[in-house]
Amino acid sequence: MTYRQNALRDTLRDRSVVVVGGGVGGLAAAVRLACRGARVTLFEQQPRVGGKLNQRVVVHPDRRDDSPFRFDTGPSLLTLPLVLADLFFAAREDVRDHIDLIRLDPISKFVWPDGQTLTTHGDPDVMVEQVRRLAPEDVDGWCKLMNKGRGIWEIAGEDFLGHAPEQLLKRPGPPWKGLSLLSVPLRIGMHRRLGPVVDKFVKHPRLRAMLYQYATYGGGSPWGAPAALLSVPHVELGLGGFYVKGGMYRIAEALLGLAERLGVEVRTSAAVEKVIVSDAASRGVVVDGKEHIADAVIVNADAVTAYRNLIAPADRPHRTDQQLASFNPGGSGMACLLGTDRRFGVLEHHTKFMPDDYEAELRAMFDAKRIPGDPCIYVCASTRSDPTQAPTGCENLFVLSSAPSLWGGGEQVDWSNNGQAYRDRLVARLEQFGMTGLADSVVVEDRFTPPRLESEYAANAGSIYGIGVTSRRQSFLRPPNRDPKIKGLFLAGTATHPGGGIPLVAMSGKIAAELCAEGLGDSGR
Repeated sequence: MTYRQNALRDTLRDRSVVVVGGGVGGLAAAVRLACRGARVTLFEQQPRVGGKLNQRVVVHPDRRDDSPFRFDTGPSLLTLPLVLADLFFAAREDVRDHIDLIRLDPISKFVWPDGQTLTTHGDPDVMVEQVRRLAPEDVDGWCKLMNKGRGIWEIAGEDFLGHAPEQLLKRPGPPWKGLSLLSVPLRIGMHRRLGPVVDKFVKHPRLRAMLYQYATYGGGSPWGAPAALLSVPHVELGLGGFYVKGGMYRIAEALLGLAERLGVEVRTSAAVEKVIVSDAASRGVVVDGKEHIADAVIVNADAVTAYRNLIAPADRPHRTDQQLASFNPGGSGMACLLGTDRRFGVLEHHTKFMPDDYEAELRAMFDAKRIPGDPCIYVCASTRSDPTQAPTGCENLFVLSSAPSLWGGGEQVDWSNNGQAYRDRLVARLEQFGMTGLADSVVVEDRFTPPRLESEYAANAGSIYGIGVTSRRQSFLRPPNRDPKIKGLFLAGTATHPGGGIPLVAMSGKIAAELCAEGLGDSGR
């Protein structure tokens, strides 16, 4: 007997919901609505769910009986695992029965061209010693920044990220409480930029570079992203970074299994062609020319692409093509999946090979909008924590480096000519960093460029992050989880509140499901 059939609260049993997109946000929304008894149908255009959280499995050409290369093609680090635990708990299941977490220590290793290194750790005392080894004069400033990040998280972590602003303002309580909530953006540093705040507290250029890169987690530069992002190193270092045994794609597989056990109908290779809107209300979707009528629609796709491609302009006067084009998708990247027949001792699970001048890389991507000449190169070698992810003695390298999105401005990159050249340059640079023989050791490979991200995942302008944290406005005023003009239309995913990354996207699914349930008459009591 499924939980849906045995539910203590079956308040939506006569209601139907369509979810567009089977990424983490869509799966999370489907699970939560199914827990309330709704009939949920999820359509995913790709052959498998997961969205950008996906996997490529490739057999070694000369060792077909050995374990294959498994490449996670999206997020490679899990933070805030309690978000997933809460999702499974809503369905009366224990996430630990489905996902086996490995706490990473070190979390990352930074390497500079002269051989200097810095490793990041969850133990604050160990982390302070790492900072002291690199920049003893910055230990006090580092500690103050980490305290600021913790303070921001304590103010906004649960309430601001876990709820839509409209939900917070509707909470019962005295009038002053609503005013206090409205002041949250000010109190968490949305009015200040990350870079200048970092510069105020730490002086060593390499420690600054390490902290600047947290802005790129959301597709922004440290000079445009808000200082509120200081909460990110607190979450990663203070609360811990994790890897999922068997590969990060296990999260998508576990969510799919949970949804199906709850009675969600999941249809893959089923691209939604249109969201049906009439009388300013969503009525369902069109798939393969056939209408699927529903009481509500949750779109778990890039919000800009979804509005532009799935809803007729006449039905979205509040989201004109001009207004949609104003959303900056932020930076993107090129990811190379390299299966090698040797291992490289310089690597940790996460290694970041830093340029001498990290500011120049950021300026190239965000100001000039061109491929950096000397980029930071991120390498994930999950075999460090899980040897089953590659054949014996081999590596499954996920190599990611910065690249501009396909958004306007600057000289657009011709990826048909530059993709291979950029790949070769990255490989050569990694060899200079000590990965000797990398070029000759590659036996399988694949590559994701911004045009491929745009075509395969309907990512606006080939963005990784949906809408980049390129300004204070874009960080705080994303398209909301409930469409303000189209009744019964809700949004989940990286391009809506609260943002990108596995836990935040799962939170967006929770928020969208709660707003949807409210709109369908479930008060949540």
